[in-house]
Formats: sequence, structure tokens, C-alpha cells
Amino acid sequence: MARKHQPVASEALDEIQGVADKLGAWVQENLRVVVLAIAGLLIAAGAASYVASGRIRSEEQASSALSETRTAYLSAMGAPPGAIEVPKLANEDAARRIREEYSEKFGAVADAYRGTVSGALARMEVAQLAIEAGDFDRALALFDEILADDPPSPALRGLVLQSAGQALEDAGRWEEAAARHQEAAAIADYPLYAWALADAARCLGMAGDREGARALYARLDDEAPDLRLPDHQRVEKRELEASSSL
Repeated sequence: MARKHQPVASEALDEIQGVADKLGAWVQENLRVVVLAIAGLLIAAGAASYVASGRIRSEEQASSALSETRTAYLSAMGAPPGAIEVPKLANEDAARRIREEYSEKFGAVADAYRGTVSGALARMEVAQLAIEAGDFDRALALFDEILADDPPSPALRGLVLQSAGQALEDAGRWEEAAARHQEAAAIADYPLYAWALADAARCLGMAGDREGARALYARLDDEAPDLRLPDHQRVEKRELEASSSL
């Protein structure tokens, strides 16, 4: 039986979910881009949909501060106008200094607008910069801080959980990564819930929990039968299914 969804604040989030179901490996390899796209929708909808009317101005100010800081960061890293992804500088020392500078600036936005969508997204930027610096413990602490602040939308909570899951993957902590991805998958209004479930299954497989991975792949068959997994994960899924029948 396919999973039933609650309505979300923006129809565009549903569209992202439908497109993501068909993009296979690209989603897993480019989650950062997808996260930014969803984040933009959350910012646009946040002032009207996720906060009380008395806090609309705070959301607007937070969105502006985050946008200005991210634009300045992209420019400092040599990205052309309108770019989304951060380019890689040839001079790693210069890149490190820029990351440190903007970690503080994004952190200031996060602290100034705590409790808003954009404030949470600013702290996610700080976590991402920590990941790029190889400081996974700091990144995970920042993700936990966002979650403790109770993100103002289910989709945002899902983004934080899945980003934390990917950080744990980068650190080789597969069981913990699977747990975070499963938490994201449990959020009905998270547009990438099926991908979070697929990531959880993959992580359990990497952790050696073949039975747990099989169970999650069975859930995927039931809840998201049209999801197109990347080739390598389809092979892994078939191998697990074949081993269960031996």
C-alpha cells in the first residue's frame, strides 16, 4: 500500500518529490543542490505558512540576511552571479580562511534569527562548512542544536536529519547514519522521505545489518514502488532479496 501524505505548505515541494523519485543516482550524489532548492521554497513559504503572523517580519529579515551572506560567500569563493554550488578554490589556504570567516557570519545570522526558517538554514550552512573542514563532530552538534530548537516546518526537520545522516556517512558511522535517515523518512511531509528511506537501507547494508536493510527495501517497494534507485543500489537490493530466499 502506497504511503499517504499530508498536505504541505507549497505545491512545489510535492513537485520536487515527484521529480526526485525519477532522478536515480543524481539525487544521492547531489543532495546538497536538492536541499538548497527545498530550502529556497521553505524560505518563500515560511513567512506565510510556518510562523504566526506577528513574526512575519522576522522571517523576512532572516531571509534577507541569509541571502546576503550566502551571496557574499559564493562571491568570495569565486562563484559567478546566480550560482548555487560553491566552487573549489585551487588555493586551499585561502579557501580555509574564507570558510572560517563565513562560518562566523552564518553563525551570526543563525543566532540573530533563532526560531525562524532562515535562522535554521544559516546554522545548516555553518554545519556544512564544518563538514568541509573535516570537523564532523562540530557539524553533528550543530545539526542537533537545530533539531533541539524545534524547526518550524516538517520539511526543514527532514532536511536537517538527512544532512546529519550524510555527515555520519562521511565519518563512516553507518548505523548512526541509518538511524538519522530513518528519522527523516518518518516525516510524512518531507518531500525526500523515500530517498531518506533508501539511504537508511544502504547504510544498514554498509553496517552489515543485512536483515535490517532487506526490511527497509521491502518498505520501499510498498511505499514508493516508482522510486528509481541508482544502478548500484538496485544491484545491492536484488542481492539482499536473493540471499533471503536461500
